[in-house]
Amino acid sequence: MSDLQQQVAELGLKILGVLEVDEEDRLPALPGGSVARQLLLIGNAGQEMWPVFSASAEYADGEDNPLDRWSQRVAEQLADVFGVTPLFPFGGPPHWPFVTWAKRARACHSSPLGMALHPRYGLWHAYRFALLTSDTEAVSAEVTADAFASAAPCGGCEKPCLSACPVGAFTGQEYLYKTCAAFLAAEPDHPCNHYGCAARRACPVGEEYLYPAAQAAFHTEVFVRVNTD
Repeated sequence: MSDLQQQVAELGLKILGVLEVDEEDRLPALPGGSVARQLLLIGNAGQEMWPVFSASAEYADGEDNPLDRWSQRVAEQLADVFGVTPLFPFGGPPHWPFVTWAKRARACHSSPLGMALHPRYGLWHAYRFALLTSDTEAVSAEVTADAFASAAPCGGCEKPCLSACPVGAFTGQEYLYKTCAAFLAAEPDHPCNHYGCAARRACPVGEEYLYPAAQAAFHTEVFVRVNTD
């Protein structure tokens, strides 16, 4: 494991995809002006991030967007140590195409819910930031040769995710997120508020990586607050 991989792991995060890039991608330069050759998609999967993040100053300070602020801080710390350039899925413009990058890296598939489906972690992952590097050996070979090229797992599935939502917010064509948020706001004791989205929990892929209840409730609370203002 490389030093970069080790420090990413110590944050409870994972390298979820590796993408070769060039000047045509129009990405920022690295410190010193060199051109990026590789983009590393960094994110959380399963439960490993939660103990680190929930012990952070950002989580405890009561200010808005604690996870984004924590992600930015730790990404910038990695940038200082390793001479990489961080990019974020928040705070644009520019609005970086993280899901498009993940598909190019063969790190995810489209799910019936419209969410990115990882072949190992299922729907229980998220991209927190990306790191641009000129070092194509910044991560070990087993990362780039991971299960990223697996076939889409939804083909032979009966898709229980589409029927699990208590208000039918997932139609197979769109996500009625306002309907979802309004229901959760009106039903604070519903299991979706405490354990995470019932539709996500119905997916059989990556069941062992379900978020713990505290993590699921944190994300749900943020989602409801943002979408019912």
